[in-house]
Amino acid sequence: MSWKLATLGLVLGSALLALPGCTADTASDPADDEEAQASEADLTANAAALVGAFHGDANAMPPTFQGIVFERSGAFFADVDTGLRCIKAPCPSNVRLAGTFTATKNYVRLSPAKGQAAQSYHGRYRYTLQGDKLVLTRNDILKGWTQSLAKEGSYCAEAADCGAQGLIHPMCVGHWTCGAQNTCGYACGVVVPDAIWPASATKLVASMSGGFMAPPPAGSTCQLSQQKYTLDVASKTLSWEVCQKTAAGPYAIVKGAKVIGAADYAAIDAAMDAVSISKGDICGADKPYEKLEVTTPAGTKTYLDSFYSCQGNGTYVDGVGGVFAALRDAQN
Repeated sequence: MSWKLATLGLVLGSALLALPGCTADTASDPADDEEAQASEADLTANAAALVGAFHGDANAMPPTFQGIVFERSGAFFADVDTGLRCIKAPCPSNVRLAGTFTATKNYVRLSPAKGQAAQSYHGRYRYTLQGDKLVLTRNDILKGWTQSLAKEGSYCAEAADCGAQGLIHPMCVGHWTCGAQNTCGYACGVVVPDAIWPASATKLVASMSGGFMAPPPAGSTCQLSQQKYTLDVASKTLSWEVCQKTAAGPYAIVKGAKVIGAADYAAIDAAMDAVSISKGDICGADKPYEKLEVTTPAGTKTYLDSFYSCQGNGTYVDGVGGVFAALRDAQN
């Protein structure tokens, strides 16, 4: 009887395994299997074969890689045209990826840099590399997505991209350049940094906010740290929006504007000339955040008070306090 029950159990078990969805093992992912079985020597050799710079076809339909650089150190960076086109900012038409890469025989994995959020374009791609042609394929970006890239001597979006590519350059003191074709070049000679307050400046906006402040009186609509000054260079018009104490007690934004005299303008001009790029790394606290925005025909550049330079949120400068002092004197 026991033998009959055992035989019946085997038959039923076989029948259940034959039913759809009742398999003993799920199908494995060949990419996962390949990564799991790859030896360190294989990973090193495959990564070394990819080292170099690749340019995407400018006429390809996005999303596409505009360029990607695989560095010998195992790091990579890439620029992606997302295909998004907007009429209002923010608009992430382009995404810069950075991090590390690993490669098996058929798959390359792009991992985000430590501490950075992963983008949808990080991840694993199937690839083929034949001569100077790299073909990437991935279905979860867009069904059937594929792109061909050509190997070039270098790729850059700006000069800072060139230094880590191990490129040969003339034996002279000089600097990297990034040309119109997104390739690196090298120019002998010391770079003269752009002046923070150049002769071509047309507008200055100095703003302040935040910081540790005592609570304002009831009914207030601002904090005393809120200040914004705008100087139109051509007309010498200074306008302001400043939080001040009102006669009734609460704080409120007070607006005003006037054409300033030569002495006041000269003081502001001198204070701006004294502003310099910070070489420190300060982790300050409690002080209001101060910002300068300088507009020229080429665009607007933003400079932040070096008191918070360790935060790494932009270009930090020393001497911002002198600018605010000159602006307040000109206002009064």
